[in-house]
Amino acid sequence: MLTLVMGAGGARIVGIASIPILTRMYSPDDYGVLAVYTSIVTLLVPILTLRYVTAIPLPKTDVMAFNLFIICAKLIALGGLLIALILGLFGHIVLGWFSMGNLAPYWWLIAIGTMGAATYELFSAWATRKKDYRVIAKTQLSQSLLGELVKISLGLLSIRPLGLVFGQVFSQSAGTGSYLKNARKDFKKLCPLVSKNRQKIIASFYRDFPKYRLPSQFLMVLSMQAPILMMATLYDKGATGQLSLAFMALSFPVSLVGSAMSKAYYAEIAAIGKSDLPKIRRITYSVQKKLFVIGVPITIGAIFFAQPLFVLFFGVKWSLAGKYAAMLSPFMLLQFTSNPLVQVLNIVGSQFLFLAINVVRIIGLCIIWGCTLYVLPNSSQFVFVLSLYLFLFYLIMSWLIFYEMGHIGNVEKNN
Repeated sequence: MLTLVMGAGGARIVGIASIPILTRMYSPDDYGVLAVYTSIVTLLVPILTLRYVTAIPLPKTDVMAFNLFIICAKLIALGGLLIALILGLFGHIVLGWFSMGNLAPYWWLIAIGTMGAATYELFSAWATRKKDYRVIAKTQLSQSLLGELVKISLGLLSIRPLGLVFGQVFSQSAGTGSYLKNARKDFKKLCPLVSKNRQKIIASFYRDFPKYRLPSQFLMVLSMQAPILMMATLYDKGATGQLSLAFMALSFPVSLVGSAMSKAYYAEIAAIGKSDLPKIRRITYSVQKKLFVIGVPITIGAIFFAQPLFVLFFGVKWSLAGKYAAMLSPFMLLQFTSNPLVQVLNIVGSQFLFLAINVVRIIGLCIIWGCTLYVLPNSSQFVFVLSLYLFLFYLIMSWLIFYEMGHIGNVEKNN
């Protein structure tokens, strides 16, 4: 776990350190294009493998796992070709919805980026199965370094906004070669054991992944990317770029500290199991308190000082992003403290609640989007309402998870 956290942390630090350089090379409009590109790719990646990729570490034998790996590879190739065909024919229309018509001639970058990111995820799943954590950490760091170098190099050559997009392609897909080199011996040994019959068996055995995990995962990713996509459809590229930088800066402690805490918390409660829910509840309260101790001072600082700090570090043209960050920080605090709690649902077996949470979040965001078309002409008002809604959402979600723990605990006790 420490190895993975160091790799992810190093990658995030490289990304954050490069932002003050990039924001002086690229405009808010350029960052708006990058934000929409990243959101589209992030939405498409889970669909390509039908989430079979998440099952690769599960089979007892490498033979069956490798047959599942081949199924995912076929799905990525087929899905990538389908995406390329759709964007080649209708890319100017689809991208026009998000004020990104100038990216239409480069629709192929979306297809390549999606296939590259899905392929990286596939090889990463195999490395996880083989417990090659050092390789995973190494590729995460190399991805970040290479991606940021490409963005800076192309920015110096005034290749904008494509410099950001090309860099993002490398940030999401580079490192596959290292995985392939490390797994070459295994693949050479397992290739003769690939068969259509085994693929049918393993696909049928894990059929719940495309049935249930795919829609849940898609809704979760959609809800996370929705604010950027909503901003792109409602306002201009500049406002979208400002919002994306605000999220990028605020998400650093959430993705780094929160992710590490979530993994440690999950490992702890998984070892306890469903048999001792009162103990899990006590640990959960303890984790919540520690996360609030970390998050509250950061949130207070962001509310009062985000705007001048953004101007200082990123430049005068990013003042609006600082204003957005100040408004978003209360919701980011609750996201930071509540995200680890979702792991409890895996222990108590409440997958339906997880799906319901994501459905409700999407419905609420759609209502905000629809109302904004007629009521909120100002982008700052939209960000304020968005932050207020997400603050209330994560507050209610935390309460629901604690309630579910108590309810299931009482049922188990009575039985």
